[in-house]
Amino acid sequence: MLARWLRILTIVELIGAGAIAWRLAVGGLPVAGAVAIGLATPLLVHGAIIAFDFALAAWAGSPTPAPQRLGPAAATGLFLREWRDSVLVFQVIQPWLAPRPLPGELNPGRPGRTPVLLIHGFLCNRQLWRPLARWLNARGHPLAAVDLEPVLGSIDDYVPAIEAAVAALQARTGASAVALVGHSMGGLAARAYVRRHGGKHVSVMVSIGTPHHGTFHARLGHGHNARQMRPDSEWLRALAADEAAQGPASLPCTTVILSHHDNIVAPQSDQTLPYAQRTHELAAIGHLSLAFDRTVWSLVGEALDTPREDPARIRSGSLASAAGTQSDRH
Repeated sequence: MLARWLRILTIVELIGAGAIAWRLAVGGLPVAGAVAIGLATPLLVHGAIIAFDFALAAWAGSPTPAPQRLGPAAATGLFLREWRDSVLVFQVIQPWLAPRPLPGELNPGRPGRTPVLLIHGFLCNRQLWRPLARWLNARGHPLAAVDLEPVLGSIDDYVPAIEAAVAALQARTGASAVALVGHSMGGLAARAYVRRHGGKHVSVMVSIGTPHHGTFHARLGHGHNARQMRPDSEWLRALAADEAAQGPASLPCTTVILSHHDNIVAPQSDQTLPYAQRTHELAAIGHLSLAFDRTVWSLVGEALDTPREDPARIRSGSLASAAGTQSDRH
């Protein structure tokens, strides 16, 4: 469904670009210049939206720690990278590659490698994971991904799709448990799955840029899931209360990856979980760029390499080593 919407939007943008180019050419502008301006217009509109997201995130966000504050050159690079990745996601990968399997999605993987289920976020589809899937496949991980439908539905409505994907991945690999890796809202969907079904089939859970405590931007969003992601929403409070009732021992070994320069999740610095064994705080990476960043991939790989046969030992060891500092800073 989302891919169809994005294809229609992209076609409309191209028609608009052609109309602008035709009007400029009729007005006397050389054809090459008219075409260049026409094609640049939707990209500039896209860039303006990204700029608005960053401005809103700066206004509603948490103070950036001094070591991670950016100068003008680094801030410009942050913006340009998020702009590029956003265009790639919404105008190329998601609309046009939707029917294709991800790299390595059907491969059995290497023995001993943790199977991985990839869960995308709000207004995205499974193709968001294409670069990370290629990297995981090269490391020998069996993998799968889900499409969360309906696009604007309740996060709880995504749990059956995740349950079916977990079962299919287990059947394909013979593994007793899998890893859940979620970007943005996908991290909340993973938590919703564990709330309903427990952690017996999940060895590791990794969230990337997830609004665990809500995001101001959700106030501008539409749909049930957007309302659930508003700061201090009733749904988020209930999710946290249910996890506390379950107890940390029943939850998967959890890693949280966040960026202090996230342009969609704001405030940024408190988007971790009380039971997370590792919280990695990154800088100079935008929201969508987190899914394309090699440092993030390495942190995901580190979490997947955590031995799943003895999560209690890993959990206590992680907490002991983090007694003086809750987060790993990069």
